[in-house]
Amino acid sequence: MKNYYSITKSAHILLILGIMTLGFTTINAQPKPKYGVMTYNKAINISEKQGMLIQKIAKDYLYMVENSDDEKASRNLRTSKIIFEKQNEILFKNSSNKITKSKIKKVSNLWSTFKKLVESTPNFDSAKKILNLNTDLLKETENVVRSIAIESKNANKMIKGLANDKSYNEKDIELKKIITVSGRQRMLAQRLALYYLANHPTLKDKNSDQMLKNIYNEIDGMNTPLLLSDFDNAEIDEKIANALTIWELIKQDKLRKQGYKHKEIYDVSNKLTRAYNEITTLYEHTKL
Repeated sequence: MKNYYSITKSAHILLILGIMTLGFTTINAQPKPKYGVMTYNKAINISEKQGMLIQKIAKDYLYMVENSDDEKASRNLRTSKIIFEKQNEILFKNSSNKITKSKIKKVSNLWSTFKKLVESTPNFDSAKKILNLNTDLLKETENVVRSIAIESKNANKMIKGLANDKSYNEKDIELKKIITVSGRQRMLAQRLALYYLANHPTLKDKNSDQMLKNIYNEIDGMNTPLLLSDFDNAEIDEKIANALTIWELIKQDKLRKQGYKHKEIYDVSNKLTRAYNEITTLYEHTKL
């Protein structure tokens, strides 16, 4: 009788554990809302990358005004143009949200004008126009990022099981914020080099020095949220350390004293962008 009781009790415990495990699996197997064929994390990463590409294209163009024989820079500019256009197309096709689509259309409209400028033979007149237009285009790409983030938040509310999961939704919002922060650092690395090159006597205006300082301060300040993120792990920490090492080298006095040769600032900005891109990709694939 005692053995029968023990067996029955054990079976009962196993049954309870099985139900609990099944419930846990069901929660984790809950389908997550998607941005067309991709995750919302991927959509935010791509849309944030669009701003970086605009800065990179503008930087490549300004660099080539006085370095027109640099085939690598010319190739980089062509590649960035193709990727930007394709990604904009992908973002538009995969969105079912009218507001997001309208913001992507605004990007496309401004891009048409911007594209004509960057396809011209590099010259100072077009470079000035690119400097005047690039920030407006950057702002429009950032509006797309914000719209997709809002779309993602609203999509969670439509999924049974996620709508009332406060803990999940809070973490999801924070994850998308850190993807955006890291992605923005990737963009700022290119913008820093762009406005370093814009300090050329022929291109410089009364705001050039302050613009460079603002970009510098933002990069320096926004490294802190990356270091303090709850989503960091050993792999991400290693990538952040790599980015910070590159940044510390850039921060030397040569930056503000215009001590870098064009080729140096061109190359190091690409190196820093790649470092932040690795961090952003890891955040994108973080599981909640």
